[in-house]
Amino acid sequence: MDHQDSLMPWLNRDEMSRLMAWPQRLLTQAMHDMPSLELAEDGDDLVVRVEVPGAEPDDLDIDVSSHTLTVRGEIRQQEEGRGAVYHSERRYGRFQRSVSLPVAIDPDRATAQFQQGLLEVRLPRQEGARRKLRIQGTGSSGKH
Repeated sequence: MDHQDSLMPWLNRDEMSRLMAWPQRLLTQAMHDMPSLELAEDGDDLVVRVEVPGAEPDDLDIDVSSHTLTVRGEIRQQEEGRGAVYHSERRYGRFQRSVSLPVAIDPDRATAQFQQGLLEVRLPRQEGARRKLRIQGTGSSGKH
């Protein structure tokens, strides 16, 4: 009997490995159930791209506030012309994905496009949300 076995005699190594892998499997499944998302900057706009293959535009709902974007929807399983399915890793059912935005945006000017399973939401920055500041004070040389 090795040291590990003496510390936990009621669990063998296979059971221990299975228990230790459980949180990782749970996280992997949760991530699989959420669509992939990309948040990028394009000039003065933020652009959020969400992968939702198999979704229809009418099955998607977008909520936007000055600092948060939430996409909800449902991907329906197609039943017509389908034989037996032996293995599937496709995502079906309802989902919700929220992302905090790094800058204030103007929800009234936000737009959304959907094409070939990719939802793109363009979020213009809020007017006045960005400005350059003049620095006051003196440097080490005493100049302004």
